[in-house]
Amino acid sequence: MIIFFCRSYGKPVWFDSGAGYPIAGEVIDVTRSRISIKSLLNVKTFVFGIDETARVVSRIPLPPEGVNDMITMSDLSEASILWNIKVRYDNRQFYTYIGSILVAVNPYHMYHEMYSTNYVQKYENALVLNALPAHIFATASLAHSKMFTDKINQCVVISGESGGGKTQSTKLIMNYLASVNPGKNKLITEQILEASPLLESFGNAKTVRNDNSSRFGKYIEIYYSQKSIVGAKLSDFLLEKSRIVTHSIDERNYHVFYELLEGFDTEEKRKYGLTIPEKYFYLNQGASMAIASKSDAHDFQSLLTAMKILNFTKNEQETIFKILAAILHLGNIYFSRTIDDANHDLIQISSKTEIEWCSHLLGLNDQGLLQKLTHKVTEARDERLLSPFNLEQALDSRDAIAKALYSTLFSWLVARINQIVRVNNSVDNSIAILDIFGFENFSTNSFEQLCINYANEALQFHFNRHVFKLEQEEYAKEKLAWKKIDFSDNTDCLDLIGKKPNGILQILDDESNFPKATDQSFLHKCHRLHESNRLYGKPRLLKTTFSIRHYAGDVEYDVRGFLDKNRDLLRSDVIDLFSSSRNEILANMFRDIRDVYESHRGFHFKTGRFITMKAKTPTVSAKFSDSLSHLIDTMTRCQPTFIRCIKPNNDKTPNKLELSVVLEQLRNTGMLETVRIRKLGFPRRYLFEQFAKR
Repeated sequence: MIIFFCRSYGKPVWFDSGAGYPIAGEVIDVTRSRISIKSLLNVKTFVFGIDETARVVSRIPLPPEGVNDMITMSDLSEASILWNIKVRYDNRQFYTYIGSILVAVNPYHMYHEMYSTNYVQKYENALVLNALPAHIFATASLAHSKMFTDKINQCVVISGESGGGKTQSTKLIMNYLASVNPGKNKLITEQILEASPLLESFGNAKTVRNDNSSRFGKYIEIYYSQKSIVGAKLSDFLLEKSRIVTHSIDERNYHVFYELLEGFDTEEKRKYGLTIPEKYFYLNQGASMAIASKSDAHDFQSLLTAMKILNFTKNEQETIFKILAAILHLGNIYFSRTIDDANHDLIQISSKTEIEWCSHLLGLNDQGLLQKLTHKVTEARDERLLSPFNLEQALDSRDAIAKALYSTLFSWLVARINQIVRVNNSVDNSIAILDIFGFENFSTNSFEQLCINYANEALQFHFNRHVFKLEQEEYAKEKLAWKKIDFSDNTDCLDLIGKKPNGILQILDDESNFPKATDQSFLHKCHRLHESNRLYGKPRLLKTTFSIRHYAGDVEYDVRGFLDKNRDLLRSDVIDLFSSSRNEILANMFRDIRDVYESHRGFHFKTGRFITMKAKTPTVSAKFSDSLSHLIDTMTRCQPTFIRCIKPNNDKTPNKLELSVVLEQLRNTGMLETVRIRKLGFPRRYLFEQFAKR
């Protein structure tokens, strides 16, 4: 834009108020020494001296309803793009296009009329993307039609910060696809849809940023044959295990625990030894038992309906509830410290009732569970030696067992769903939807946030590659007249975190394989290898932290607990205990884990001996990196459609858009450059064969 000296009343302008974002205004007075401008944001008057005219620039007014597709705007400035999104948001137009890319701003309220059957039919019949106001149904329709016309597998990549509305967007796309192509077997379509609320109960939780935050990632592939849905496959990534035993103030554990306690009647609670959420240590740490916008009792009924449609047997449902109840009882087990004659610390369990409930619900012997909570087993040739835990070790053992129970149940649920909705015959094509945890930056960030943000860096790279790199390479290859557009390349950040041999996660894996390594030794190694890296931050004071400059901003990570979380080892004697449960479903869950451990470690559970020298069990970061690499490879083979979810404010308030919050996200994700490359480029393209067919 051109800096100007304004001498006309009513002139539309952008001005810098010092708030960190541009504001739309109109000139209301001009003198020799100053310019007075009325803000269109809050009707305040701002006065600028003649020497401050650089803070005032001319503005091309937007239509009252905003612009549906931002590549059609004549003004591609940061201010115009930001205010176009605001104008549309204020008009309840929460979707805006950048060519075929959809920008979706979370209203923090469900407008059901916008997603009715009438809307499905309207967007299903639209022949051109811009024929109707921007909408997520139009984006779903585009991917759906391209799958059939181009005969290429499609992938809808939904990304954005936590609280941007990614999970809701995923559900809306799936509902649309189910409505327009239900298939001959309507039950399989219904089962695919019901998988989402079921996993939402078990995999989502309230955080300070989001009342329904996904604490795992999921990639859903919906398969088609003869233009009908015939099945699906669901892949999950990195369930946040630590949430099962601890969460911060104003946060909750996973939804399903509260749904269970609110949904059970008095008799059912008595059957499982349960009471109200406030009574459970694993649920009351955040002092936030309820969510204003959510009915846990209603959602429990929805969960039961989903289980019924997905053909979960009565026995399977009861086993699920027993495991959940047992976890709550586990969290309420407390220990007391005593001193023996040799002045050694000893601990004993002071909550016998909770032990009895856990053992009863899990089909275990009381003494067997008690031993696992209070003693460590050491392998020595032909015998197992028991050594007592101190208080801290006993609490860690309790929490490790709770995390193992829940994460094993979650993995079993995913496998069970896949078994039910799997494809039995050949397929023609597929549409995949990626709903993965958003970028996170809390007051304290740990191992989970590093993995989550690494995944978001990988998705940002995937987006950049398609929108900027491959696009401009194609223009050069076709010898088109083109002025290169620079974009923020995050390759260096990906290398810092994950590249072998010295990426941060590689260092963590190396340290995790040394029994004497500590979180501090891991941190010192990171400092030594990366303190000169412009993206890496070493604290000035002696702190247990390092920081990384991500595409979405700087994040400080606290390394305390990194090694334990990465190793995530479950003791063989604990696996053995649950494998011998009288509950056959639970026993089989842990027998599967035992088989995996044996295959990696050559450990024979019956004799307790290592029988071979096989490779070590993969760490959490190694498994996650492999899964992430496989995910990106899979998406690369698909034709992508991108949805960028935007969080409008930080306090989850409905219909409130804060310009500073939105602008930061637009800058960090390259949206401003995206508008320019789509505007100047060639958003519509066909292969010769496709063009000839048309």
